[in-house]
Amino acid sequence: MKESLLCASVALALVSCIDAFVPVANRQLPYPRASIVAKMTSDNDNESQIGEEDDPPVIAESVVRIDDGGSDLTDRFKYKVNALMGNFDPPAGADDDENQNGNIISALLIFPVRYSFNVVGRTSGDEATKEQYVEAVKDIASSGSGDGDNLEMRITPRGKSFTRVSVSVMVDSATVINSIYDDLAAMDLTVMRY
Repeated sequence: MKESLLCASVALALVSCIDAFVPVANRQLPYPRASIVAKMTSDNDNESQIGEEDDPPVIAESVVRIDDGGSDLTDRFKYKVNALMGNFDPPAGADDDENQNGNIISALLIFPVRYSFNVVGRTSGDEATKEQYVEAVKDIASSGSGDGDNLEMRITPRGKSFTRVSVSVMVDSATVINSIYDDLAAMDLTVMRY
């Protein structure tokens, strides 16, 4: 009898602990607490039969799928889910370490694509230096991409000493993007590229 009461009190404590983690609106037990206690105390001789007849049905496992049609999911969430599912993993045998930066670009962009390169150069307020810097950026972007005809440029002064140049060109691969960035960084006047 003592064992049955002990089991009943443990069961009530367990149910109370579970209730503490379930939101109030979703709290629902498969059967009332009183029936748990009554069932446990009535089976003095055979404790192995507790709840065998009234066991709740087992819920089957489900698969979560993202239905993109008309959903309110943000792009950031979709990128995270796709990354967790391995959709952005590099191909087998490709280098994948901290020194590679083309893998992410290759996964996110569909080539050929129009890509915008932004650089900031120290022109020190000199118009001639500014014009030379802009022409050098234009030459690097057009020769690296092979798209000199469809080049779009925007020049923005940044204070008296700096000039920001934004160049938009069509690129064919992440390798082309990386090589253009490397060439822009190698220029003496370049202080920032993004």
